[in-house]
Amino acid sequence: MRGDGRLYKHPSSKFWWCAFYLRGKQIRQSTGGTDEKQAEKFLKRKIREIENDKEGIKRFSHPQQERVTVNEILDDLVQDYKRGGEKGIPREVPPQMTSHLKPLREFFGTLRAMQVGSRDVEAFKSQLKAEKKANATVNRSLQLLSQAYSYAVTSDPPKLNRVPKIKRYSEKGNQRKGKFSPAEAQAIFNNLPSYMADVAEFAYEMGHRSGEIRQLRWPHLEPDVILIPGSITKNGEEEQIALTEEIEEILARRRSDRRPDCDLIFHHDGAPIVDYGKCWYSACVCLGLGAYYCRDCRDARAAIHPS
Repeated sequence: MRGDGRLYKHPSSKFWWCAFYLRGKQIRQSTGGTDEKQAEKFLKRKIREIENDKEGIKRFSHPQQERVTVNEILDDLVQDYKRGGEKGIPREVPPQMTSHLKPLREFFGTLRAMQVGSRDVEAFKSQLKAEKKANATVNRSLQLLSQAYSYAVTSDPPKLNRVPKIKRYSEKGNQRKGKFSPAEAQAIFNNLPSYMADVAEFAYEMGHRSGEIRQLRWPHLEPDVILIPGSITKNGEEEQIALTEEIEEILARRRSDRRPDCDLIFHHDGAPIVDYGKCWYSACVCLGLGAYYCRDCRDARAAIHPS
């Protein structure tokens, strides 16, 4: 019957083969068996999958898609990164990316990408947490896994037809809010010069040192994180900043003030921000959140009304 597909024997194979159509294109596939009745069951299963695809219940998996491993889609992601992604600017793979890819390859590498599900992802997360990995560290690997699947699904032609559910851990516990309440902090931001307000808000959200923040450059920005090189961190180790909604808003403002001759994210009219103490102290004192003290006697009144 039309639409039921057919079985046939391939001259060079001992297995039964089947042929059926999907959206006008014929698909031929080995049933992997020599028994005709089992081959008929295999074909009926494929026909049901075709019907599910037509009704929008579940996308049909092509034989080629079923053979793709996780290692293959990770390799594709790395190659796309080297080509420069959408910008098309060739670049080297940073050691941080290689480091976060390593546990993915060890855990998922040889698995068929189409067979990976949420249970596998949760098992991977549990393994890293058992190794005392921080939430942010686990999330960076999960981020790369999600990007690899998304790239495979959106490639032309698609290498896969589905992306497993990949839930990341919350990183809110890693953010230090300092000693100001949200209302006090916002008041300070509003009373600082625009170039310094973004630095202060960034520091308030992430808890990073101003010396690191003022040295951040646009080349440090990746699709989902900011990579801080060890050359500007206090401990000499590379760090990462996840792009939360709050950080994305700050970066959007900085992009609007980007200068062609300056690659610093935070700058003052295209020049590095060196000394910000005066504007910071003034804002705090004006809002009643601080006071000027006499260097000699540490008396706030003496600083304002010296005897």
